[in-house]
Order: sequence, then C-alpha cells, then structure tokens
Amino acid sequence: MAKSPFAQRAKGIRASRHHSNVVSLELTIPVKYTNKSSFHELDITHLAHHCCDRNNEQISTRIPYIRQFVKKAREYVDNGKSAKSVEMYYSNFQSYIRFCDNNRVDPFSVQGYLKYFSNDGELRHQIKVYNSSLRLWQRNHGDEIGIKEATATGYLSSIVKTLTWCGLDAQSWKHLHRPFNSRNEPYKAYSESEEKIIMSRLSDLFFGLASQLIAIKNYNTPKPDELPISIDFGGWEEKLFFSTSLNTQSGKKLVNASSAFNIAMGAAYHLFCYFTSLNDGQVRSVCHPLTIETDARDRSLKMLKIKGFKARANHEVSALVTNEVNNNDIVFEVEKKSGVAFIEVLSELSTLYGSNRELLYTLDNNEQISSQFNLSAINLHLTKELNLLSSHRALNLPWFRELFYTFNQGNTIKLKLEKNEMDRFVVSKAILPRRKPRVVRNILNISYCILTCFTEKPLKGILLPLSYSKKDINGNIRVSFNYQNGEQGYFDVPASDLSLVQDIEKWAIVRANNQRKTQARYLFKIGNSDYSRQWQGVSPISSQFTTNMSIEPNDYFLTLQSSRFRETTSTQEYRAGHFSHLKHLLQNTLSTLDKHYSNGHPETNKQVLAQAVQVLERIATGNSIEEAKEQTMQSLRIEILAYDKSLKDQVKTNPNGIACNGKQVLKSGKNTQRATNKTMQQDLPCSEFDMCHKCTSAKAVDEPNAIYKLMSFIDVLREAQDRHPDAKQEVQDKIDAFEYTLESASSDVLEEAMALFNKNGRHPRITMSHALLAICR
Repeated sequence: MAKSPFAQRAKGIRASRHHSNVVSLELTIPVKYTNKSSFHELDITHLAHHCCDRNNEQISTRIPYIRQFVKKAREYVDNGKSAKSVEMYYSNFQSYIRFCDNNRVDPFSVQGYLKYFSNDGELRHQIKVYNSSLRLWQRNHGDEIGIKEATATGYLSSIVKTLTWCGLDAQSWKHLHRPFNSRNEPYKAYSESEEKIIMSRLSDLFFGLASQLIAIKNYNTPKPDELPISIDFGGWEEKLFFSTSLNTQSGKKLVNASSAFNIAMGAAYHLFCYFTSLNDGQVRSVCHPLTIETDARDRSLKMLKIKGFKARANHEVSALVTNEVNNNDIVFEVEKKSGVAFIEVLSELSTLYGSNRELLYTLDNNEQISSQFNLSAINLHLTKELNLLSSHRALNLPWFRELFYTFNQGNTIKLKLEKNEMDRFVVSKAILPRRKPRVVRNILNISYCILTCFTEKPLKGILLPLSYSKKDINGNIRVSFNYQNGEQGYFDVPASDLSLVQDIEKWAIVRANNQRKTQARYLFKIGNSDYSRQWQGVSPISSQFTTNMSIEPNDYFLTLQSSRFRETTSTQEYRAGHFSHLKHLLQNTLSTLDKHYSNGHPETNKQVLAQAVQVLERIATGNSIEEAKEQTMQSLRIEILAYDKSLKDQVKTNPNGIACNGKQVLKSGKNTQRATNKTMQQDLPCSEFDMCHKCTSAKAVDEPNAIYKLMSFIDVLREAQDRHPDAKQEVQDKIDAFEYTLESASSDVLEEAMALFNKNGRHPRITMSHALLAICR
C-alpha cells in the first residue's frame, strides 16, 4: 500500500513537538560558601527536574517559580544581604523539593507545604525520632537520625522565604499548623582546662611562627625549609616543625593549609576571636589599618578599638583590646592583656606578606592572597599538631573498645550517614574486611586513643613491658612504664578496663617480637615489622582518622569556633544581675543574652546534678551530709564538689574589694543607682562603686585577697589625693570611710592581706585610673 504523502512530514512535526517540551535555562544565583571569601555563581536549573536530578524529566510548570526565585535572590544580595544565607535557602529548598517529588505532591502548592510542615508532617516525624543523647556509634543500622525542633524552625523560615520569593503566598500558610519551638541549646563553652590548653598552645604557635616569618621579610634572609617551634604541652615541651613551602600537589591556585604562614594565620584567627569576642563574620571582615592608641598619661598603656557590622541585626559592633591588666569593670575576670601585643604582631605579619586591606588571609601556591580562607582545613592541622583533646573524650571508650577488637579480627566498621528515598538521614553500619597494613595502623591509632582516655601524659617513647599494681580502694589499678630517655611514668585505669589495656600490650609485644633485636621495643611503634620508630610531633592521630571512625566533633579533638570563644567569655563574665556589662562585651541584646548565653554552664549543671545524686544516695544509707560529700569526693578523686566550687567562685568583690547585696542605700545624698537604672531602662544591681563609702550595703569580705584589694584601693586614693589638692577633703572622707570598713576584717586575715601588699605591692586590678574615676565623678 502506498505511503501517505504526509507521513514524512508528520514525523518531523512529532520531533518538533518533542523538543518544544524542553526549555533551555541559564539560571544562576549568587552564593558564598563558608570557606570562601568571594561570591560564586551557582546554576540551579536542576531544581526544575523531578527530584532535582538533571537526568530526570524537566517539569516546565516550575520554571516561572525558579525564575522568580533567581530574581529575588539577586535582589537580596544586591541590597547588601548575605550570600551565605542564599546558599542556605537554596540547600533547604532542594531537600524540600526532593521530599515532595518522592511523595508525589507539588512542592509549589499548599498541599506540598503541609506535607512537610503540618502537625503530622515530615518534620514532626523527624523531631520525634531525634535523640540528642545518642552518638552515631551507639545507633543501629537503618536508624533514623532526626532533627532538633529548633532546626525545624530554621527550615520553616528558610522555605517560607524561598516560596515567597517564588511568588507564592506562603506566609499565609503558617497559620495552618502549630509553630515549632525555636529555642536553641546554648553554645558549648570551653572548660577552664580546655581554654588554658587552647590559648597557651595557640599563643606559643602564633608568636613562634610569626616572629620567624617577620624576621625573614625584615632581614631578607633565605627562607628555610622548616620553622621549628617549641610548644609547652603541660609538663613537657615538644619541638614541632612547620614547612615554609606553599606548594600543593596540584599546579592550580590552591592553598597549602599546613604551611607555616597559613597555620600562623589560622592560629591568629582563633586568638582574635578570643581577644575580641566578635563573631566569625566580623573577625573575617577586619581590615587594615588598625590604629593602636596610647594613653596620654601612661604611655605604656595601649588600646585598640575594632569595629564591625552585624548584618542580621543591622547594627555596628565593636571590641576593645587593651594591654591594661584591668578594664576597670566589676566582673571582667579574663586576663587578656597580651591582646594588643598579639594584634601588633599580626598586623605587621599581615602587611609584610602582601596585604594592605585584609588582616586575616591565606596565601596560595603562587604566594598570592587567596580568595578562600578555608578555616576548617587549617583546623585539622591545628588540633592534631597542638594535640587539642576534649576533656570528656573518655565517653568514647565503649566505641574504641569495639573498634579495637574488630580491627584485631582483620575487619573494620563502616559507619556513616546516608539519605534514604525520603531525604531523611539514616545510619549505615557494616563490618568489612580490611587489608593488613591498614588494619595494623588502625589498631595502633585506636590503641593510642584508648590510652589517652586515661592520661594526659605523653605516650610517645614508652617502652615495653608495662607493669600493673594491685587494685586500690577506689577500684583502680596503676599502670607504670619507662620512657626511652630513662624517665618513668604511670596512669590509673579502672579495674573493668584492665583487660583492654593488657590486650593492647599483648598486641604490641607480638609486633616487637618480630622486629630486630637491636631496635627499641616501643609500646606504639610505626613502620614495618622489623623496624621500630616513633612518629613526629605529639600525636599519631589525625582529625581525618577520628572522622573516618565516626567520632563526632569535640568528642575527641576539640572544635575551634568563634561561637565557643564567645560562650566561654559569656560563662566567665556572667554574674547574676550584670547583664548590662555582658551586653556591651558581646554586643548582643538582653533578650539574646538571656536566650543563648546566660543560663549557666550546661556541663557544670550536669556535674552538680550527678554529684548531688551520689551524695543523696550516701545520705540514704545513714551517712551525714558532710560524710556523704567527703565519700563522693574520694570516689570521684576530686578536691571539691562542683556545687561548692561554684559557690566559692561566686564570692566576687567589686573594684574596691567590697561586696554588697546590690541595693544602694546611701547615708546621705541622692540615690545615684536609681538614675542609672532609669537611663538603662532596667532594674539592675548597683554599679556605682565610687559611692561605696556612703552606702550601708557595702561590706568588707573577710578574705585575704578581698582585703588586699581594699588596701590597694585605699593606697591608690592616697596617691591621687596629692595629685588633686582641690578634692583633698573629699578624697580624705572616702579614705576614712574605707579604713573604717577595713577594720571589720579579722586580725589574721588583715595580717595575711598586709603580707600580700608588702610582697607584691598594689593588687594588679587596682589602677590610678580607677581612683580618678572615683574622684572625678
């Protein structure tokens, strides 16, 4: 039968109609990733495809919405708002679209919105399954992780904004379901021991590297291959070496995060956060020039004011850094007097290596300022090289034990998070065989992690065999050993963990028996079977290893974050009733402080509760409260209970060395605190410390250091009296009043305080400017 003359033409028409269903898109949005300092254009055309996959069908009805989203995102950034926020909006929106597509509901409709956010929607389900007390390694294969309710609040805000940008009235949909609880958990502050370790080692590292890098430029000397730095690790020093080479394995413009200059800049970033208490965004935006002012009266006093802008709050913030021992504030207890010296060195280093704008930056392999400041990559090296270990790392012992015995069987545990077809995070856990060389190194690494849970002492250079004592009254066994240099050491382990330590020793002995007889028999040796050597630096463990073993951040190595430095400052500076000082220090509103910072230290609260339970258990068995507390301290091997320590720490005095109830009651004259509160629009305790001599609430604290401080204040008033003859009688009245208060102290406390005064001179927190403030009111 003859073909129709329209047949060929019909085929062409069908082909044309098929292609007309595909719309060419070139849609990009400006985003900014955390590790980059510049904008990046991100192509989002895949959002128009089913499940956001370009290999799937393109859904043409979505294209107008996505175009609107692109337009609004660009306007948002053009108006000075954060491109980081745009990246976050896009990421959350992509997950939302995938979920809706997998559930066969239109993401650009109220039905799709409710499927995700309603009272029985997807996010409610994920909130129910979330359990913050469980680590990843404590979960089973296939378990869902879930999300915090505060995270759901962020998703809601983000996706509503995105849908609104797409042209939908998503704001009106929010009343169709109950709201999420937006209260976040407080940031985790560093403990006192952690803060001391971090700041001392970062300071040693920065000043050691910076001084050598500055000398290379100033004196035009040849650059050595490595720069040596001595770091104090608490009881022993270790010499570390940092390569000066900026080269990377790739020929592209990349940053070598482990090079001396970039490591120094990473340490500088964290020191800057510590000294200023500013947020990440403000710290990264600080630029040259930095002008350090000198006090007109005391040329040795220097001050630097750093300004920044808080985009989300739409206001300017500032930080004051000074080399003065005291900032003349009642509750400023953190000694940061080396801040000016640090910034002087940082400014010189930054300028010498090519920047007249950015203060903090990294250099690429062409010795040019990089557009990235990849802090996370630098932190991996900082935490390892400085051996910054968490104070609660022993909580990982059950997981370390499981890994140790799994590795000994020639296997490994593959543990990770995956997204299932519903776009939910679930646990994937599997035991897999491993090549022998990798198994040996894994056993060595995990054995090292196990022993660091029992001791802070160095484990490099320990020789076999170990020796074990009998169990003591606390149920602990002392493990003793010798170092290669002839020194001795020991650590205590609970009897329940003794077999694990002995199995580690047995494994090490088997390896040592296979090596040459002339080689040292190390507990932890690296190298092949017949050769024995130790690693460079303090620890053989890298952050990458702990990540591969699914150990969460801050559970073994400490995390270095600006938010944690701010929370540490908040915890140290916070006292009941002194919100105004903390508000100024952290540049927050009072509501923000109350919500995020001022509710006490969560770790301390947990310690208090746990210890209180143990005390109550002992009281229930017939012990007195003092006996119960003493037994609890012995069992925990601590000198003071957390609650008693917090009470002791709360005994604070004002700059005069005087304590009071915070209520100003003057013998004569107008109540000055009432006027201050009226100005602040807050009911705050008294901070008019120059009026203490007239106030009946002011009391001397019968404690040597407080009396020493009051003596010092009286002494500085006497000196100020000679400098201001016009106010001589007024100053004398204050001196007489303070001396009368001083007489209320007991004789032995007075003697001890006088001994401190004679030995050390004035208290370091009492300055002449302090006295001048009291005179010139």
